[in-house]
Amino acid sequence: MGSTETVLSVLVLVLLGYILKLLGVLREEDASTLNRLVINVAIPSLIFTSLYRADLSGISDLVLIPVICMITGTLSGTIAYLWARRRGLDSGKTWGLTVAAAMMNSGFLGYPVTAGIFGSEGLVRAIFYDTGTTLMFTSLGLLLSHLSGGEGSRIMKRAVFFPPLWAFLLGVTFNLWGLPTGIAGTILGYLSGAAVPLIMISLGLTLNFRFLRHSVADATLVSGLRLLISPVMAAGISYVLAFRGLNFSVTVLEASMPSAMLAAVLAIENDLDVDLVSSCIFMSTILSLVSLPLWSVVL
Repeated sequence: MGSTETVLSVLVLVLLGYILKLLGVLREEDASTLNRLVINVAIPSLIFTSLYRADLSGISDLVLIPVICMITGTLSGTIAYLWARRRGLDSGKTWGLTVAAAMMNSGFLGYPVTAGIFGSEGLVRAIFYDTGTTLMFTSLGLLLSHLSGGEGSRIMKRAVFFPPLWAFLLGVTFNLWGLPTGIAGTILGYLSGAAVPLIMISLGLTLNFRFLRHSVADATLVSGLRLLISPVMAAGISYVLAFRGLNFSVTVLEASMPSAMLAAVLAIENDLDVDLVSSCIFMSTILSLVSLPLWSVVL
């Protein structure tokens, strides 16, 4: 499937979710249920199945991919933080912009787009990249918890028991040790097939214009960081690390993803400006439907 066809398919599924919300078939609140199903069942199944079947002979190079994710996310978040401080924004807005710029939707949107363009081998690299996003989520959660004087145990517990992380570890372990999966492998294969449509429909349910009105300038900055600056930085770092071919292409494409929906989770749990973070997620997601096809052509 070509890049244009892939992104068009993604767009249609996202619009389907939005239309189902407009028609009253599903509600925006239903996205929470779908997200739990995706995060706890569908995505772990997809991750395990993909890694179990993959050729991991070059794993020494693959482990550098999440490092690039974390460096790129840290740089983007730092730029957003400095922008907010220069504007004299309060703490809730400042850190809201920071997490929205630092965390990319490398799983929810990155998996289907990367798999559609680069196939199963590309998806494996996207999974490694998304592991970096998980580590970013944990690090930012612990930092924000510390700054607010709260306990970081909840974030750490969530990270330790995060199903996609365990699926990653088990998928790599079963692959490298050649362990059989039996009937469980077949079941996980069926469940993994539900990941992409559920992800896209859930994303469509969360699209909401009402937050954007008072946050256009800040959301535009974050969108520029996520969709334009971040992939350029990832390309530079990848080049220095001698990444070539598929490793380079997938790393840059994943770095060009919009703000992660997990950024809203951090905003809610740490009393940040949730409306501002939602605006950044919404605008960057909409604009990514234009930018992603362009990046896929370049790559």
